[in-house]
Amino acid sequence: MNHKSTGFTETKTVILLGFCLLFFISTMPARANPTCLPSAVSNLMPARGIPESSLSVVIKKVGSKESTISHYPDTSRNPASAMKLVTTAAALQLLGPQHRWHTQALVHGQVQGNTLAGDLILKGGGDPWLVIERFWLLARQLRDRGIAHIRGDLVIDDTLFDRRAIDTKSIDGKSTRTYNTPPSALLVNFGATAITISSRQNTVNISAKPPAATLKIHNTVDLSSADCAQKGRQIQFDLKKTASASQLSVGGRYPAGCGASTYRRTLLSHGPYVFGVFKALWQQLGGTLSGGWRYARTPDRAVTAAQLESVSLAEVIRYINKFSNNVMARNLLLTLGSNHPPATPDKAVTEIKKWLDQTGVMMPKLKIDNGAGLSRDARISAQGLATLLETAVQLPWWPEFLGSLPIAEVDGSLKKRFHNLAQPGRLRLKTGLLKDVRALAGYVIDRKGDIWVVVILHNGPRAAQPVGIEIQHQLLKTLFQ
Repeated sequence: MNHKSTGFTETKTVILLGFCLLFFISTMPARANPTCLPSAVSNLMPARGIPESSLSVVIKKVGSKESTISHYPDTSRNPASAMKLVTTAAALQLLGPQHRWHTQALVHGQVQGNTLAGDLILKGGGDPWLVIERFWLLARQLRDRGIAHIRGDLVIDDTLFDRRAIDTKSIDGKSTRTYNTPPSALLVNFGATAITISSRQNTVNISAKPPAATLKIHNTVDLSSADCAQKGRQIQFDLKKTASASQLSVGGRYPAGCGASTYRRTLLSHGPYVFGVFKALWQQLGGTLSGGWRYARTPDRAVTAAQLESVSLAEVIRYINKFSNNVMARNLLLTLGSNHPPATPDKAVTEIKKWLDQTGVMMPKLKIDNGAGLSRDARISAQGLATLLETAVQLPWWPEFLGSLPIAEVDGSLKKRFHNLAQPGRLRLKTGLLKDVRALAGYVIDRKGDIWVVVILHNGPRAAQPVGIEIQHQLLKTLFQ
């Protein structure tokens, strides 16, 4: 349904809106429910069948006493990935921007010449960004030390985190999707495998990166003459897992001349993945590993043979917030609970709430379960999150925090959003999206250079549809009129 307004009607609406805001500011507490929304939003929502009660908004200039818009500010809502703002802000405060994680390789046994007559232990320190290139550096260190042949097992020590306390269920039943990967103290390459399919010389080629000795791929894809642009790619994956390995059957049809297509999936369980990837890397470096793998705690007599230091926390949170990496956020949350290992989400949440209480940030509706917002149970209020964001502006680590947020039209999850609304760099906001949930929170710098805190939490059947973005756009537009 479309609504057209005359200039007179639009002027009248603006006057009424101004009166409404002045009335509520002068007669009601700052957290009153609700105050007025801009006319563009208050007209749009009923026209699309969206109740105003499904939306919470707080828009406030930093340092001002009152919010310009405060609509259902105290309602408890699911924030989706906007919850990462709480996790990363707490980490910056409790760990410091320069915090780094350490991953160790230890030997348990005798090293004779270039041979380890014993086990090699990989001990995880919780690094959220132990990507394959950095994992290779750890293996390279071992080879540079002179070890080539390992006659024992690969032992995985991930006891820094309590596996029993980590929820491994996928939010949508799609366990092979990388966003559902559970955290681990030894999180190698996010547990992900990139399957690349390409056609060349009348054949279909399939490759896996990183390669894993525990993953076998069966290729039954047929070459076709379909049009790539008309959804000609028809690929099916059939995964069969055992306790020690996985077999992936790739079938369907792939058009000739389509170029390469890459699918990222979690195809192996944690232990087989770490073992399979390490063994493949080790063999590429000219080494051999004759044993299998097992989980175990590092023995007291084990000796450190190599150690890898992570990138800084400031860099880690850029990946978490700009690209909304769920498993990195979950690893970061558990790090906050690792002062008294084994770390659990509950221990981490206790540390976060203790910090918020000490700082005077009131967030009574806060409920964190995994720190990533990939949850149906996580809750927060718009007012609580806005208070945290405004408080952060005064803290020493705020530049790192601000720099971690997606920038509209520039990068991350906002690279293709809010075009022509403001100059690049003025909108720095974290997105959130689940079924029936859409969120946006962060900072806006207006034309005068003033900083605004913006929190938009939308829960309802149409929140995840394009109209949810349209509502956000209209709300942000008020800061540049």
